[in-house]
Order: sequence, then structure tokens, then C-alpha cells
Amino acid sequence: MTNLLIFVRTTNDLVRACPQVEEFLAFCRSRQSGSFANGRLLGAWIDEHTVTKLPQEMELQLPSNQTILLAVRETFALWGIWAVASIEPVCLETKAGMELSHDMVLDALIALARCDTGRAGRYSPVFARDTPKEQVRAEIKRLNIHYPLRIAGPIYCDPVTGGLSLQDERLCH
Repeated sequence: MTNLLIFVRTTNDLVRACPQVEEFLAFCRSRQSGSFANGRLLGAWIDEHTVTKLPQEMELQLPSNQTILLAVRETFALWGIWAVASIEPVCLETKAGMELSHDMVLDALIALARCDTGRAGRYSPVFARDTPKEQVRAEIKRLNIHYPLRIAGPIYCDPVTGGLSLQDERLCH
């Protein structure tokens, strides 16, 4: 399965980008076109510099001394505001594909940002809309402990419709 990552300039841009990315991904699914059609959305990286200088690849060194290459295969963007990227993770030693976690993505993005700009952005993890709210809270708390000041609010994705939301409507009723 393809992994997708949204890059946005600011948190305000993320609010506007969610319905636009949702519409783009729905279009791709309706046409079964490209790597965006069946991709799994992992999260959004909020950083004003990265969105205009998207990486072609990122490397991540695992504690097991394996190196993971996160290759950006395709991008679609509203230039300078947001971009959605299709990312393929491959272990360089085994040449095998891998399942990405929020931690792996964050480690690679933070390392990239430090090399490029000397600072790092913030990350909004994506959860399926039907994920229990206790599980979402626990994961956000865990990420905040491991990545202080780097975690923004979650994004919810409806697994049936592909709809994206920055708040869980289940909590609003």
C-alpha cells in the first residue's frame, strides 16, 4: 500500500487543505489513477519551508542499523500552500518494502528539516474516524512525550468516504 503525506505551510493552511486534498484523493480513487488512488494517509507536516522544497527522498537509520529510504514517488500540490506526496519506504539492506509508523515518518522529517533549515516543523497524525478516542488520545500523548512541541492536533479520515476532518464529529454530538 502506498503511504501519503500532506505538506502544508501553516496550521491555517491545513484547515483549507483538508477539503481540497479530500477532493483530489476522491478524484484519484474514482479514476483509479496513480499511487494516490489507494494510498494510506499518514499525517501532515506543517512547515513553511518544506512545502516549497519537497524532498525527493529521506533516509532513516533504524536502531537495528538498517537504513530505510523514504522515496517520494509522486506529488500533487497547490504550489506553496500544500502538497500531497506518495511515499514508498524501502529497507536499503533487504530491498523490502515496509509499513511506516508515525515515529518513522517524524524521525525522517525532523532529520530532514534540521539538515535543511536548522529547525523542525510540526506533525498532525491521521487516524481513522472509527478509532476509539482513548486510543487517539493515548497515541497523541505518546507522540508528545517522544517529540515535544512537534505534535499538532489529529486529522480524522473516514475510511469509507475518504473524508478528512480536523475534529472528530463523534465528540460534537
